[in-house]
Amino acid sequence: MPKHRSDRERSEILNRYAQRLVHRGGERELHWYRRAAQADPSWAAPWFNLGLVHKYRGEWAESLQANRAALERQGDHAGACWNLGIAATALSDWSCAREAWRKYGVGLPEGEGPIEAGLGAMVLRIDLDDSGEAVWAERIDPARARILNVPLPGSGHRYGDIVLHDGAVQGTRKVEGREYPVFNALGLWQASAYATYEALIETPAPETLAALVERVREGQGESKGQVEDWTHSVRYLCKACAEGDHDHGDSAEPIPHTHFQLGIAATDEAWLRGVLDDWLGAHPQARLLEFSRAFPADVTP
Repeated sequence: MPKHRSDRERSEILNRYAQRLVHRGGERELHWYRRAAQADPSWAAPWFNLGLVHKYRGEWAESLQANRAALERQGDHAGACWNLGIAATALSDWSCAREAWRKYGVGLPEGEGPIEAGLGAMVLRIDLDDSGEAVWAERIDPARARILNVPLPGSGHRYGDIVLHDGAVQGTRKVEGREYPVFNALGLWQASAYATYEALIETPAPETLAALVERVREGQGESKGQVEDWTHSVRYLCKACAEGDHDHGDSAEPIPHTHFQLGIAATDEAWLRGVLDDWLGAHPQARLLEFSRAFPADVTP
């Protein structure tokens, strides 16, 4: 006679099968996780796994529902609690997000609506598939961060973007003896008002670029921005460095060069062109070789 299996045993078999499909890149894992949940309606694990799949697909309403179901079955399931907080944040369901974070044990300021917790600086990996580009960001709450650098255009992000990020720490980044957590981005939560411009500048006096950077960052009135030296920048970390505990520091002397590729974030192109013209007028030995809006792409005919 075939062995009689309990509901939990059958659910575990189906759950493991769905997990193998995930690792193999299959598209049927959701079906089998649901079968696992039906096999043992009291078990939280299949519901948590459903929420996990929906999270990585950016299907936030489905992820929220699945993680709620997991918590109904196991109220102390930490993973489901955290992912519920991420899904609720993605959907701007602030009451649910606050409930999830507090249930997990995260201390939050009192209030309603969007959470402004000010959780400090972090490293954010924003291009997980290709370059592994990582930027500095400021954590707004447990699931959101604002980008502080000017990302490369190919990343699809820009200075000031608010990005949803995952909860698992992917190593640390050590700078001047202090360690900062590294997180993976999950997607754009709110687009910045800034555009990204590229400027290729030739100058025999690199030290004069400091005046240009200062002028852009300080701005005038409501117009101001950010500048990154993409020629020498070390913030674009390799995947191993971004995920590891390597102390590369940011104090290495730049390689002497006369050509500089600058990434500039600005909300007003006319203002930025004026700043560049003023700087070039004050430094006649410098030349602007190329200038363009890199992201979002300029579609003006």
